[in-house]
Amino acid sequence: MSVWRQKALACAPELRIEFEAPDLTPYTVFMELLPITVQAHIDKDNEKLERIYDFAEWCFRQKAKDLWNAAAVSFYEHLGDRDETFSEFTRWIKKDIFIDIRGLLTLMNEAEKMKSLDKYYGWTETKKK
Repeated sequence: MSVWRQKALACAPELRIEFEAPDLTPYTVFMELLPITVQAHIDKDNEKLERIYDFAEWCFRQKAKDLWNAAAVSFYEHLGDRDETFSEFTRWIKKDIFIDIRGLLTLMNEAEKMKSLDKYYGWTETKKK
């Protein structure tokens, strides 16, 4: 079993059946994790949130494109879709990840949301250069 699949199972053991499917991809994993992440925010289940965000960060920092890209496009860029996840974004997403995914976030989020994130992370137009 691949390391990313083992980590996904450890992150969300309640999805064992889904995560053991032979056609599972990292993209599918993150699509399955999004609603669980929202619910964990609602429940204030910090232990589960830590497992999920740690898994996403681990994937994002890997060299394999399927892992870092899946974390970016199937997870991080959708955190602005729901108030429950967006309101806690800055608590869970490190600055270097924000900077790396900022372009994706601008495609998916309203200008006001981006202004608040930019302010928190200290992003200025000069950082683009």
